[in-house]
Amino acid sequence: MSLTKVAGVLIAFLLLIVGAIAFWSDSPMTLSRPAVRRASEATRPRSEGSRKTVMLFFLAQGQNILQEEAREIEGGTTTTEDAKRIMQELVRGPESELKATIPLAAQVHNLFVDSSGTAYVDFNRELKEGHPGGAPEELYTVFSIVNTLTFNFPQIKRVQVLIEGGEISTLRGGVDTRTPLAPRYAF
Repeated sequence: MSLTKVAGVLIAFLLLIVGAIAFWSDSPMTLSRPAVRRASEATRPRSEGSRKTVMLFFLAQGQNILQEEAREIEGGTTTTEDAKRIMQELVRGPESELKATIPLAAQVHNLFVDSSGTAYVDFNRELKEGHPGGAPEELYTVFSIVNTLTFNFPQIKRVQVLIEGGEISTLRGGVDTRTPLAPRYAF
C-alpha cells in the first residue's frame, strides 16, 4: 500500500472520529443541539392580555426556607414587562400563610436584562431603609428576588439588586450585593 493511500485512509478515519465526537457531544459542533434562549428575548414583543401563572418566593412561617407561591399575573407585551410585574407582586407579599420578604414601601423603579443573562432590578431606597436588618432576613430578601426572577425566566441566570439606580454593597450588612447573584434555593 502506498504512502498516499495510507495517509488518505488515516485522514478519512480521523474525520469519521471527529464527526462522531461532534455528533455525540454537547459541543457547539453538534448539529442536533436544541435552541438556547438568549437574554435578548427579554424584550421581544408578544401578545398582551394573556394571563400567566408565575412562582414567587416567600419565607415559610417558622422555617428558614424560601417557598414558592403561585400567582396569576396579566401578561405584558415583553418578558421584561412581565418581570417587572412579577417583582411588583413580590413586593405586595404573599396571599397565603407565607411571610413577606420585602418591605411594603419598596417599589420597583426599573428592570432590565443584559445579553449575558444578568437582570438588574432597581428599587427605591425603601428596600434598604425599610428593611428590618439581620443576616438571615437580608438573605431571604435578596434571594426571594433572585430566585423569583431566575425561576420564572430561563434567560435570566443572575440578578443584581440596585437602589435608586446605583450598586449597593449590602442591604443591611449581611449579603454582598456588589455583584450579580445566581439563585440559591437551599440555605
